[in-house]
Amino acid sequence: MNNENKGIHPTGVSSRVWIALVALCVANVVAHLMVMPSLPAQIPTHWGANGAVDGWGPSWMASALGVLPLALLAMFRMVPRIDPKGEAYRTSGKFYQGFVIASTLFMCAISWLGELTVWGVVPSVGSVNVLISGVVGLLFIGVGNYLPRVKQNYTLGIKTPWALADPENWRRTQRFGGACFMVLGIGLIVMGVAGSVLSSEVVAAVIAVLAFGSVGAVYVYSYLLWRKSQRAAR
Repeated sequence: MNNENKGIHPTGVSSRVWIALVALCVANVVAHLMVMPSLPAQIPTHWGANGAVDGWGPSWMASALGVLPLALLAMFRMVPRIDPKGEAYRTSGKFYQGFVIASTLFMCAISWLGELTVWGVVPSVGSVNVLISGVVGLLFIGVGNYLPRVKQNYTLGIKTPWALADPENWRRTQRFGGACFMVLGIGLIVMGVAGSVLSSEVVAAVIAVLAFGSVGAVYVYSYLLWRKSQRAAR
């Protein structure tokens, strides 16, 4: 019996989940279009490091943002089909399914920040950055936790050249990278909370150090594993 007959798409995401997410994204677009006439001409589109609104745009931008989750969902559906190692998506447990669900829900929620700020549901000062940093941080922690389960592929995971060339290097690189992702996620949450008392420059610098430091550490680790394997083979 093939995967489709079992209700599991070759991407590793349940067919029912795909249908539910598409319905959610379409409903999200329709809801944006329905409320657009009641919005003021200008709505918040950007928040500064202290969480205060510092950018405004035309109300139609909210509807444009509402389409983004649907576009990303189409990309999530297509990517495993064009990846030469697309089978890895199905054999990596529920990682890709969880990633697709979490990313879609996050993007749908983000698309409503402008309207919610206009309606006073989300305070115009101090809360948006905390919310976004917190949610993104949790996403990184979740991805880091499940990254060691991702099988070798060319799209998802930490794709150093040495990891792509060796399954054991891939496994150990994903495990180390998962720990780095979790540290980065915790750092994002902390910086989101600390952003109200620290300058934007300090927050940006700390996040940059965490992000680039994590990427650099993973690449060095994967390279050192490769060097070690090369010496052992001689």
